[in-house]
Amino acid sequence: MSNNFLAVAAESGVVNLYNDRQTPSRSSGGGGHGVSLAATERTPVKSIMNLTTSADNVCFNHDGQILAMSTQRETNGLKLLHVPTATVFSNWPTSKTPLKYVWSMDFSPGSKYLAVGNDHGKCLLYRLKHYWE
Repeated sequence: MSNNFLAVAAESGVVNLYNDRQTPSRSSGGGGHGVSLAATERTPVKSIMNLTTSADNVCFNHDGQILAMSTQRETNGLKLLHVPTATVFSNWPTSKTPLKYVWSMDFSPGSKYLAVGNDHGKCLLYRLKHYWE
């Protein structure tokens, strides 16, 4: 969760992004028998289908502008989503980025760095220039 969004990952590789500030809709049921049921229905703002195997980890950066998504079942299986535009960054990671199988990831408190742990026992540290002061 971020301040405004909720990301839900699935075994299919789909990551759904929901607006957490969305007002739940109310519906009544019972076929006119006086029974009222409240149901919360949420429609994803975006369904991200860039991972082809199970989405294992999702992580927002400190201000909720970037969502990192990864899978442990695919080499270099990491994608970054720019949340305000709901678009996946196409310029990183590249095919030459040595991620291997991503086991963990997290942003530094000010999002200056993204740390990625892999199956080789390495922690790769990437600097995010946008957050560099």
